[in-house]
Amino acid sequence: MAMLPERRIYVVNPMPEQMRADQRAALLDLDTGTVGHHLEAGFMDGGMIPRIPGSRIVGTAVTVRITVPDSVMAHYALKFTRPGDVLLIDRGQDQRTCNWGGATIHAAAATGLEGVIVDGAVNDMEDAREAGLPIWARSISPVTTKYRGMGGEMNVPISCGGVAVAPGDAILADDNGVVVIPRDQLDEAIEGSLKWLAAERAFMERFRADPGLCYPDVTGATEIVEAALRAQSA
Repeated sequence: MAMLPERRIYVVNPMPEQMRADQRAALLDLDTGTVGHHLEAGFMDGGMIPRIPGSRIVGTAVTVRITVPDSVMAHYALKFTRPGDVLLIDRGQDQRTCNWGGATIHAAAATGLEGVIVDGAVNDMEDAREAGLPIWARSISPVTTKYRGMGGEMNVPISCGGVAVAPGDAILADDNGVVVIPRDQLDEAIEGSLKWLAAERAFMERFRADPGLCYPDVTGATEIVEAALRAQSA
């Protein structure tokens, strides 16, 4: 039987400052698709799937990295998580062993945690539905980690869903995916996304009022393509 690596190094950094109430309220008016019209970076890859369809969360990133088959740091983080936080767990390349499920789900929900995003495996989705705890994860696995005390890190920069995440970043997640917005870019991202949302709503009102409108004429697609065709034939 292969020996498990000896690793008992723990890093625990202070909890990040949470986003302002006005920032949170603004993000609650947005979805990831709308933000995706304004931003191009920060979007997790399509493997990060909402395990409870219809879930939607906004919160401040609290990060954990556990690259060994161990549960301790995931549990320890719940000593500090607050309402308004989103816990993100970097499992390295481990997609087989799961350190999030069952009792941990109920304990996390009791802290008021907004949700959990795991770049790795989770299980016990019936508990997540019962507790009302939204979870995004790359895979489901019945193989659980053990309580070995092999080490882990909390509130350090991590990689999750192919995106760099720092403690304190803003998280918006829904059925369309997960976006990570750095703290120092949040106000600009909100402003730009809300402008796009307002323009989109105005367009939809116009389109509903006159269903006969030619969609590509209104969006500008007609002008772009036909101008290019004229230039090509000149």
